[in-house]
Amino acid sequence: MTRDQQLKTLNNPRAGKEQLREALAASLGVMYERPTKEKAVSLFAQCRDVFLEAYKCHTGFDYSFVTKDGVALSNIIKKIGFLNGASKEDTLTNFKVLINKLPEWYKKNAFSLTRINGSFNEIIASIKQDENREQQADDSLESRLARRVNARRFNS
Repeated sequence: MTRDQQLKTLNNPRAGKEQLREALAASLGVMYERPTKEKAVSLFAQCRDVFLEAYKCHTGFDYSFVTKDGVALSNIIKKIGFLNGASKEDTLTNFKVLINKLPEWYKKNAFSLTRINGSFNEIIASIKQDENREQQADDSLESRLARRVNARRFNS
């Protein structure tokens, strides 16, 4: 950039910040690189994509995402973050778990963000109960196997 171009940019009342920075860098004799405008994908967008993918995978149809779904998704994200006081990464992970472990009834009859938001506490309670049942089943299987092994050792 020549000195005349720098002065023209400086005196232009409509010159943008980037143009002024470029002129300043040229006057200082350094190369100016404009910053890239790559935006990090928001937590909302990541959660939306997780839900849309799960919905498409389960139903075979695209989900019609409207404003009320956006509001519901925002509320779900807040509720998940409130439950654990989680970071963004933890909230995304917990959202994925919520969608993956959603009770079958909801997947078959009420697979929508508004319904998940409205029944959030019931869904969380149902997921916890299912985990407890699975854990009890695993414990009882392990304890039965342990008893059999101990009985064989004792009888031998």
